Amino acid sequence: MKQQVVFQLVKKLWSKILNEESSMREIFETPRVLFQLLFAPVEVGNFGFLSEILSAYPDLIWTTDETNQTIIHKAVMHRHASIFNLIHEIGPTKDIIVTMIDTQRNTLLHLAAKRAPPQRQLELVPGAAFQMCLELVWFKEVKKIMPPSFINSENSDGKTASELFSEEHKELRKDAESWMKSTAENCMLIATVIATGVFAAAITVPGGVDDKGGKPNYLGKTSWFLVFVISDATAFISSAASILIFLSILLSRFTENDFYKSLPLKLMCGLVALFCSITSMMVAFASAFFITYHHYASHLVPILVSIFASLPAILFLILQIPLWLEIIYSTICCKKLFKPSKKMLYVLENNCCISSLKKMLCPVRHDNQQNCS
Repeated sequence: MKQQVVFQLVKKLWSKILNEESSMREIFETPRVLFQLLFAPVEVGNFGFLSEILSAYPDLIWTTDETNQTIIHKAVMHRHASIFNLIHEIGPTKDIIVTMIDTQRNTLLHLAAKRAPPQRQLELVPGAAFQMCLELVWFKEVKKIMPPSFINSENSDGKTASELFSEEHKELRKDAESWMKSTAENCMLIATVIATGVFAAAITVPGGVDDKGGKPNYLGKTSWFLVFVISDATAFISSAASILIFLSILLSRFTENDFYKSLPLKLMCGLVALFCSITSMMVAFASAFFITYHHYASHLVPILVSIFASLPAILFLILQIPLWLEIIYSTICCKKLFKPSKKMLYVLENNCCISSLKKMLCPVRHDNQQNCS
């Protein structure tokens, strides 16, 4: 509610300034103030303020700074998806803005190829692997709107956007590879220990086997034996699956595109399989306890042991939920940021002062930009 009141106040004050001949208007006509008014909100991601101004005065979308970059270019540099999405709401203007290059001959895709500013990296997502994934998402989303002839264009340093991306993210890719390998190795070690334990338990079943027939002594005598067999088999299968998944991570080439979907999804599947193996192992342990001590009058001890046996699985789940959420966000949810459910710009009923605004914008546009009509 407070933000809506502030935005309404901004609209009224802006209209008042442009309609009146005053010293205040002269101040706002200066390039320095205009740049601050437009580009400062973009750098900090103040989409609400910017959308109100652009809704009233769409021509501001053409304003460029001293490096010939528009607010769309700045939004890509600072990784603000809400502001970048405005490019889908400006109609044919989009085809012109995406072809604009700055003073260093950087296209919009070159700016997406540069690494996010340090102050934005931890805000977007923690961890080198997920930062790499999110950077790839940005690069591919910007690439979708670029004309084919601009995708392989070179900047003043003679580098294409893909080459610049590889250079800028070289250290990040190494950090992501190191973290992914160490995580896969540790998880595979745990899965191997579980697989070894449950395999041994499958051979030496609780209660032993009949010497004459070779059948388990408790087979068909208690339902807990069936629970043990199913849970033990599930633990072995899921642990073996997690070993193979983590092994595939270790054998990966760790190219840039591997961090886009392949490696994060493999890691998530491996962790899910590992969680299933831990849970099944605890169920097998609890059922074996009931089988061994079912003849006691009181079942209090087996019940308490079963309750405490569930704690490792619960603890693993609680500790791994943040990691799972980061994987889901960086691989799936973050892509929805570039597909807003509704348009954010609108035309005001009293859309006045456009002609005054055009006069205001002409002196501050870059030399190679077209003249105001």
